[in-house]
Amino acid sequence: MELADSGARGRGARRSITIILATATVAVAVLGIVLLPGITGDRPPFDPATVPGTQVVWVTAPVGADHGTLELWQRNRLRHWERTFTVSAWVGAEGISKEAEEGSRYTPEGTFALTEGFGRLSDVGAKLPYLSVDSSNTWWWISDTRSPLYNQKYQCVEADCPFDTTVSENLGRTEPQYNYALVIDYNRFPVVPKKGSAFFVHVEAGRPTAGCVAVADEVMRTLLTTLQPSRKPVIGMYST
Repeated sequence: MELADSGARGRGARRSITIILATATVAVAVLGIVLLPGITGDRPPFDPATVPGTQVVWVTAPVGADHGTLELWQRNRLRHWERTFTVSAWVGAEGISKEAEEGSRYTPEGTFALTEGFGRLSDVGAKLPYLSVDSSNTWWWISDTRSPLYNQKYQCVEADCPFDTTVSENLGRTEPQYNYALVIDYNRFPVVPKKGSAFFVHVEAGRPTAGCVAVADEVMRTLLTTLQPSRKPVIGMYST
């Protein structure tokens, strides 16, 4: 999901990956993932026993902030969790919140599955199912709250689309953000009208998003080639 002024996009400078310490400061249970208070260093900021798989993308930002960090945690063959990297990340212009809905600029708070990716650029060897968005500009993500196709991808020529294209996203026209993207399974199974649509992890453009998580191009390529269906990856997004 991109801000309304996306037509004036500039290419944001790629940010280098910076290894930093991670801190979680809340203790709540959301969708089965338990956050642990005061955990720092190389211990994961979530209860490993509540994670459905062995790969966790962890995003945090101060309350109301539009910028934070993204970490990738993976469980190794010895069943130990290791932080693969930590990078800078943009989130929604209004921060991370449980109040995310259609028209807000919040990133939804909670933990959600990552089950597929897409991109304007060629597949870089993604392990998750990956849709290569061609140059025909016929692939859409539907944000029309009146449509039964709400919060789904759909291919159609704009003049023939069975939904309002003026409030939906054309995946092929959003550059550089949708050069590479991962779909966040927020409000997908089941879909609730007006609860929010088109939440992705995508390439950053040097500014806050309308609710997505945005990171550097090279980080997106790393995520796409690392996350595997068999490892049941999830993304946790929380304000701190």
